[in-house]
Amino acid sequence: MQNKIIIWGRDNYNTLGLLRQLSGEGRVIFFLMWGKPMGCASASKFFGEHEVVENMEEGCQYLLSHFTNESLKPVIFTPSDEIIEFIDQHQNELQQYFILPGTKEQGLLTKIDDKNTMSQLAARLGFLVPTSRICKWDSDISDVQYPCILKPAHTTMGHHNEFKFMICEDEKALRKVLRYVRHGSEFILQQYISKESVALVYGARMRDGDVKIAGVLVKDRFIACGDGSHGCITSKYPAGIEESKISMFLKEIDYCGLFSFEYGLYDRKAYFFEMNLRNDGTSHFFYQAGANIPLAWYKSMIGEDYASVNTIVTDELWYIDEICDVANVWNGTISRKQWKKEKAEATVFKYYVSDDEKPWKSMKRHRMKKILQDTIVKKYRLYIFWMMDKLKH
Repeated sequence: MQNKIIIWGRDNYNTLGLLRQLSGEGRVIFFLMWGKPMGCASASKFFGEHEVVENMEEGCQYLLSHFTNESLKPVIFTPSDEIIEFIDQHQNELQQYFILPGTKEQGLLTKIDDKNTMSQLAARLGFLVPTSRICKWDSDISDVQYPCILKPAHTTMGHHNEFKFMICEDEKALRKVLRYVRHGSEFILQQYISKESVALVYGARMRDGDVKIAGVLVKDRFIACGDGSHGCITSKYPAGIEESKISMFLKEIDYCGLFSFEYGLYDRKAYFFEMNLRNDGTSHFFYQAGANIPLAWYKSMIGEDYASVNTIVTDELWYIDEICDVANVWNGTISRKQWKKEKAEATVFKYYVSDDEKPWKSMKRHRMKKILQDTIVKKYRLYIFWMMDKLKH
């Protein structure tokens, strides 16, 4: 018998990747789905036993009422910042019955997830971090250097962030943004790095403290929601990225679990942008390139030898978001001729695999709706949430 696997998250490409990577060899997977089915992971041939819950509290109650009598503790995976922080804040209760990702100290993960806190720690450990400061709606911005970038410092339970990031060219633009944010919101205000590309390092810190890194996704194109839509997966680190510093960061907080570190690359320098202490949505890209980090971490946590699981990408491959990257042709970022060439070169995809096509077909049917929705939300999200907050009150 093996420990049951519980994937707790939304029905999206991140959970789809986890399903594909963890299925097989008699492993039992239970999908605790937060929110309604979206036809992504739920369309996969690996989708089976599951329960739909409306919120995290309901999800937690379901776990505690259905899995506390297992002979072997189930192992929980999550691709969500909100859920990993919820788990972190209820660690003492949940770890009695489950094997959890996280830090040994309850509440520490949530603290480190704050972008101001993680940036300060990264700077102290020797990462190259853009000049950063805490910012709120009424902060003094008289000495800010422009252009700058404003990002929510953390996720607030029960609230959508006003935006993923906002680039402000001058003081007038920054003041306009701050006029519409919630008074309770906190942001990180940083020097804007005119990046050439973005590098994402994906891996896991194992039960014994060993750090395994699959490789790097160097993203050179993006879509409206902020996801990278084209790039190269490689085992070679770009200049400025040091594996030893990543290991030092994780050891400092004694984190055990899946992670990603993101950098902006410019002029042969790697600027620390953020890290995520949960499964990254790119994990299955690395899987398609030969590395299965989630499976290795699972085996580590249940005391099995994971040496037979490959944890480093074996090939340098091109990735493309086969559903939404075409929007970059429509908006003039790339020519149709060049896009067709790059699509033909790509062998790693966001949804498609030949032996599990239904998620890709499902998402393709909704492509136009998603592209249109993401474009509108990117442009007007700040004002949409400002108006929704006004209507609530």
